[in-house]
Amino acid sequence: MTFVRSLRASFLLPLAVLACDEAKERPSLAPAERSQVIERKGNTTEQPSAAPTPSVTTASTPKPRKALCGGKLDTDGTRAPKKPISRMAAAGEAELAEDPALSGGFTWVNFWAAWCVPCREEIPRLMGWQRKLSGSGKAFRLHFVSVDDDERQLQKFLGEQPAGGLRSTYWLKEGKEREDWLTAAGLSSDPELPVHLLVDARGKVRCRVQGAVEDADYADLVSLIGG
Repeated sequence: MTFVRSLRASFLLPLAVLACDEAKERPSLAPAERSQVIERKGNTTEQPSAAPTPSVTTASTPKPRKALCGGKLDTDGTRAPKKPISRMAAAGEAELAEDPALSGGFTWVNFWAAWCVPCREEIPRLMGWQRKLSGSGKAFRLHFVSVDDDERQLQKFLGEQPAGGLRSTYWLKEGKEREDWLTAAGLSSDPELPVHLLVDARGKVRCRVQGAVEDADYADLVSLIGG
């Protein structure tokens, strides 16, 4: 029996050594497999949803109204243009004077077009200002100057106005007439409407107003012209 055990041990020992050597040469797969399993689990695990961010409503603060002309007139002013200008009147309406009077008192010049919605909305307001100022003895004139391209659209608009409405206007036709007049007035040859000029008694442009006027601007205007 001793001989047999010795023989078996001598036979099995090389096998054990060989198996041990193979184990050293072959890398273990367990760590790699475990890592992959953990990675897959991590990818499929649902992440807790972030708490919704509460919406913050900021109350909008109304912008303070800017005073008409910044509350003051240009001390020097530039000479108002004296250039030919066309006219347009509704059927049966008397035509305007050939030369718009731009001296001898304050004159408000409004550039507008029949297609311009804010222009149409402020026309009655401007006409109301003129009536109030004239009624209080102020030397104040109001001239409307159309920059319409479509003569038929302008004619239609004037013809649809009620008695006492805007039924005649000066009209800068597209092209050289318009470009020369607006450039001389210190405006773009293609201005964003509405736009206004305030001309003093000497025929000097003392203020340019971009955009529609509001009812609250009347008090500023009275102050500016020496109310």
